[in-house]
Amino acid sequence: LQLRLSVDGSALTGSVQSVDWEAICYDLLGAILYNIYGGYLMSNLSRNLIHLRWLLKLVDFRAVGEFSWGFAVLVTLYREMCGTTPPNKAKIGGCLSLLQSRARFRFPFLRPRVNHPYTFPLIMRWNHPASSVGIPTALEDIQLLLDQRSEAQIPYEDSPIRAVIPDEFFQNPHIWHVKVPLVNYATVEIY
Repeated sequence: LQLRLSVDGSALTGSVQSVDWEAICYDLLGAILYNIYGGYLMSNLSRNLIHLRWLLKLVDFRAVGEFSWGFAVLVTLYREMCGTTPPNKAKIGGCLSLLQSRARFRFPFLRPRVNHPYTFPLIMRWNHPASSVGIPTALEDIQLLLDQRSEAQIPYEDSPIRAVIPDEFFQNPHIWHVKVPLVNYATVEIY
């Protein structure tokens, strides 16, 4: 719902062994590029680079839609979040726009004020000028608001939000509350 990426389809898997990436890059692009730019969904710590393994999944454009890109983006972000829990870590990769947008929908008391109608995909909501007036900045205030938050709230329940979500996303209500293995190359975890 945030990025309008499919969660249905085949898992993104493949070899993560160190193969001759230079040769693969040359075969696919006609040049050896040491920096592949454009890392928005699966970026590394540099925030603008991606691994060549993603390029391999784009070779056959007809097959691209058969993959579960939504799960791949999510597991990449989750792995990055887990990897940044040590206190000596200062950077995080993955789709941070997804994390930020999800947090803004989940915690309305922490989101900026936007005078723009909801659109789909939902992440587009935050591509407009916003005001941060009235948002708590003291850590104690934020902690108190998070502690008081009701777990009974259902995300995207507001009627203006539901109105812009295509019906196809409501056909299977179980997709909203599932425990599934998120598979991304060598990473398989239950979320």
